[in-house]
Parts: sequence; structure tokens; C-alpha cells
Amino acid sequence: MKRTVFCLLACLFILPLLTEAAFTPIEIAEEKEAAPSSEAWFNNFTKSREDIIEKYGTEFAVLFNYTQQGIIRASENKGKSRGVGYLSLEIEQKLWPGAAVFIELDSDNGMGVDKLIPTYSQFNNNYGERIPIYIPEFYLEQNLFSGRVSIAAGKLDISDWFDANVAAESADTQFLSSALVNNLAIPFPSKGLGGLVVFMPYEWVYFQSGAGTARAASTKTGLSDGFNSVFFINEAGLSPKIGELKGNYRVIFYLNHEKMERLDGEGEKKDTLGYAVSFDQEITKRITLFFRYGNADEKIWDIKHFWSFGAQLLEPIPGRKLDYFSVGVARSIMGDDFRSANEETTSSTETMYEVYYSYNLNPLITLSPSLQVVTHPNADRTAKTAIVLGFRFLLSF
Repeated sequence: MKRTVFCLLACLFILPLLTEAAFTPIEIAEEKEAAPSSEAWFNNFTKSREDIIEKYGTEFAVLFNYTQQGIIRASENKGKSRGVGYLSLEIEQKLWPGAAVFIELDSDNGMGVDKLIPTYSQFNNNYGERIPIYIPEFYLEQNLFSGRVSIAAGKLDISDWFDANVAAESADTQFLSSALVNNLAIPFPSKGLGGLVVFMPYEWVYFQSGAGTARAASTKTGLSDGFNSVFFINEAGLSPKIGELKGNYRVIFYLNHEKMERLDGEGEKKDTLGYAVSFDQEITKRITLFFRYGNADEKIWDIKHFWSFGAQLLEPIPGRKLDYFSVGVARSIMGDDFRSANEETTSSTETMYEVYYSYNLNPLITLSPSLQVVTHPNADRTAKTAIVLGFRFLLSF
């Protein structure tokens, strides 16, 4: 089996050789607009959007993501296929100098194969409930002192600011698995009430602190739990350049101020601490490497250690300047308390392997085939290695 997995990964890595770092809907649209296009209609659309921004201070973006995934191998549900789709509208309205209000409206549909194969890594970070429409984000952002200080507050996603990574951050444009989008050792809350402040004294260094509702739910306002459970996070980052090659190096510390049951059954624990790092570094103008590591309190959390690494290759096929190919590996290492409480079936680790190719069909549509392999799904040593093929359709403008 190991030889088969190795061959599959090797083929997907070699074939593309032969043959976006900001990821809200508005930022994805801005990246596409910044790229040169030979499509006259798209250039006219971009000009019209710029005129609206200049005249009214209103910017908007629409994103539709649909991903179909099929189970090639697993302990159960082999041969079954499931889809996950969602539609998102994001509006940014400029108010006074340096200030803007952001609102996002989403419609979700489906949990995908994650309903069929439980894992810690998750096959699709965008899986969710069937909800016709809700408001996951609604917040105010204020920039001060020529952008050196930024403050945001409202209903927001803390992970949009913290644990960033140029090559592994978005399930819309990059890896699908949550283990390659975020650090699983950081217990990020869902989108909810929170606030943060960012201080950037120089272009190459920053410090930021944030707090959010630990028990938040994206589909609710979060008012009931807004002051009962708090997640605090701090991050310091450096963005040095070696010649023309840029890197980003982040160190993160967090405190989860929430009363939770201990895994050993010996009562409750209120405050849990953890730390993490997230690095990405260009080694050529086309190749970027990334790495994450995290450490969590094993008395409360199932995962004690987490790491992931991989690479992103721009223009894998000569002439395809907006395409990229990526390969990544993420490993979740279970804590001793969790293993003691589930010793009959629990494995010490769960590992996710993922490769994908991002094909820019036109200025609006991006297509991404992917392959995922998970060993010991859900940290179950009795479970077969799971193999899932996926295809993502992304429409954004």
C-alpha cells in the first residue's frame, strides 16, 4: 500500500512539470483583476468596478465554490461521491478616511465526504450545514497612522488575520484539507464576535493581538456566548527579503479562556495555552516552500503536536502563468491523555497527503483537480488508508 501511495504522489508531482496569498472574495477578485487579461469584456468589467469604487467607495465580490469528491478507498463507503458548494457575496463600504465596513452573506449546501469518512484533517475545509442564507462576517476596520496601525471589531474570522501562509491558506484557491489551510493545534473559533489590533512599525515586521468568542457559531450572532468564553491570540511576524526572494516567519501564542472537560475525566480546566509557527519562503520566483508547527495542551485537546509542510510551483507548464501546482503533508500527533482514554483503537497519528493543480480557465473560472490520502483516519489504527479524488470549480468576480 505504501508503494502504491508513493507512486500516485510521484506521478502527480512529475506530470505537471512535464506537461494568491489573500483569500476573501474581494481579495480573490482583486488578484484576478491585477493579472493581465486579453479578454476585452473582463477589462471593461474591471474598469466599471473601479469607477464604482471611486465614485461611491463601494467594492463587492461574488464567489461560487463547488467541489465534488469521490472515495476511491476507505474502510466504508468506498465508491461514494459527495459535493460541497457555497455562494458568497462580500461588500466593502468605505466610510471616513481609513475606515471601512465589511459584510459577507453566504449560502451553504452540504458536508461532502467528511460526513462519510470522519477525520481530524477534514477533506474539505468548506464543508458545512445546509443553510439558505446567513451573515458570517460583519465588522468595521479602521487604519491609523498611514496604515501602521489597523483595528477591526465586529463579527469576524480570527483565522483571516492569524496563522497566515502564502502557499497554504485558502480552501477556495489552494489546498482543500483543513490540515493544510490552518494549524490544527490552534483551536480557532468559528466566525463570531471579536476584535484585533495590528501594529506594523516597518514593512518587514508586525505585531498583532486578537480576541474572539471561543464558542462562536458562524450562523449565529454570538451575543449569548460573547462574554462567557474568550479566545486570545498574539502573533509576531517578520517578512525579510533575500535579494528578490521574500519570506514570512510568524510566531504565535494563544490562550483559550473557556471551561472544558479534561480528557482523563478528572474534572475541568479553564485556561489552556499553546504556541505555533508558520513559515513560507520563496526559494525561486516560481517555487515557495511552507511549514507549520503547533503545540497544544494534551489535557484538553486531542492533538498535542501538529506539523505540515509542502511546496507551491507557479507556472508548472510553460506559458500557463496563472496556474500553479502544490503538494503538502500534514500530521496530527495525538496526546497521551487522549490515547490513554481511547487505547483500544487509537493511533498515535493521522497524516494527510494532498496534491492539486490550479488551472486558470479564464478571468472568472478556476478548475482544480486534487488527490488526498489519509493514513489512520480519525486517529483510528484499525481504519484503512483513505484515498479521495476531488474536483473544485471556482467562479469569482
